[in-house]
Amino acid sequence: MIPVTRPDGSTLLINPDRIETIEDTPDCIITMADGKKLLVRESSAEVASRFTAYQKAIRMPNSRFGGRRVGDPPAEMDPARYTHPGRGQGANLRIGRREDDEA
Repeated sequence: MIPVTRPDGSTLLINPDRIETIEDTPDCIITMADGKKLLVRESSAEVASRFTAYQKAIRMPNSRFGGRRVGDPPAEMDPARYTHPGRGQGANLRIGRREDDEA
């Protein structure tokens, strides 16, 4: 998912694989594959660079181990920064084993 900003300033995460077209009229309009149109503050070039960063991130397995690498997307575009508003930071992560999982 890539973050974009609505005209009211709220952040929206969109699936870049569902983007059909990006138009740079006075405003940037993203047309999704289902025909829905989204008006965003970012330029088409910015959305395209985020799309490229997203593609690089998913195409390079294990890119996070050992720190950031040259091909990693910039830290400000890291999807890990954007969590579900109803959950705490890292709520979806399960690292290690819980005590009741031991057999």
